[in-house]
Amino acid sequence: MTSKILVKDLMSTDLNVFENYTTVDEIVKSMSYKNKNFVMIEQSGIPTGIITTRDIIVRMLTQGLDPSIKIAREIYTNPLVVVEQTATVEEAAKLMQDWQIKHLPVTNKGKLVGMITYLDIAFNVPSLLPAMKKLYSP
Repeated sequence: MTSKILVKDLMSTDLNVFENYTTVDEIVKSMSYKNKNFVMIEQSGIPTGIITTRDIIVRMLTQGLDPSIKIAREIYTNPLVVVEQTATVEEAAKLMQDWQIKHLPVTNKGKLVGMITYLDIAFNVPSLLPAMKKLYSP
């Protein structure tokens, strides 16, 4: 059974957004201060990438790179998979499964307006819990 719940009904609009040329050091400090595990990267209002805690560990720390000289554009995940705010949560869940991602930026006509995560869907749409559980990796 398909729900009529739209992405915009579950998305968070409290985003941490930075420009492509922001240093990773600045991003990490903001993530820590705001207790967020991801930030969005955009240029001129258009989303260009996402950086998660895992990205920082894998792309920076394991390689011994200096976060004060590396910029967002050098480590963000791209191409960026996004969903329109008017999509259903089932459509968002399918994108997450297909791309094996836990954070899905939400747009309105190409402009970043929010974020929906696998936890947002799992906790609010019980019928999709099995699909979202597959994305969880301890």
